[in-house]
Amino acid sequence: MHRPSLLKWFAVSLMLSVGIWLVALPTVTLAQQYIPPQRGLPGRREGGGTRGDCLSSSQRLTALMPDTNFGKTIAEYPTFFWYIPDVQPQAAEFVLLDENDNELHRTRFQVTGDSGVISLSLPETAGMPPLEVGKDYHWYFSLVCDDVDRSGDPYTEGWIQRVEPDAALIARLETATARDRPAIYAAAGIWHDALASLADLRRANPQNATFVREWRTLLGSVELANVADQPFVSCCEQVSIQPLSSHLGTSP
Repeated sequence: MHRPSLLKWFAVSLMLSVGIWLVALPTVTLAQQYIPPQRGLPGRREGGGTRGDCLSSSQRLTALMPDTNFGKTIAEYPTFFWYIPDVQPQAAEFVLLDENDNELHRTRFQVTGDSGVISLSLPETAGMPPLEVGKDYHWYFSLVCDDVDRSGDPYTEGWIQRVEPDAALIARLETATARDRPAIYAAAGIWHDALASLADLRRANPQNATFVREWRTLLGSVELANVADQPFVSCCEQVSIQPLSSHLGTSP
């Protein structure tokens, strides 16, 4: 007579236990999948070969960005990432333009020649204003193989837009731990912040298997698994900032 009630009690207890267990899991262990915005722009995620001997391997310069060539950020001065193959260029160059192709920032720096992932943050102390919310910015990153004839440089190009986070996202970020923030950004479609926050965790904890796995998952979600196991290499510490100007062609 009491068997159905006992079975019902057991089933309810089991469901409650499973629900509590799932809620207790850190966000970072549940997912690191990037959910892209429904927007794409012309760009170039991979740099091609050159006519010279700047590239000594079959691997390509690759921007760590979605194949839509577009990424969002909530940062005033965001960070960009690239995979650099085994190269010996004269320099590397980054150029940032506004949506009307006016040049806002240009910097050159040396790369070590080691293959791996590098990052470059827009400077807060070089007279450059922060990115404006809602505006598109066009960027180029190139390896300078011949400073006289730039037509053979391998380069990548993409777009970035700073957005204002909504109240729900702000609330989640304010209460989240550092290890949970990459997944929160990724689920909200904020690519640059998801990548940068997870990169910070990996650099600070290079032997942490969880962060290695989440990095692979995040890059794999935008079909960049081929560079997910590349090491971070030092770069861009000594940058040369050029004055602002208001002209640039359609290529670096």
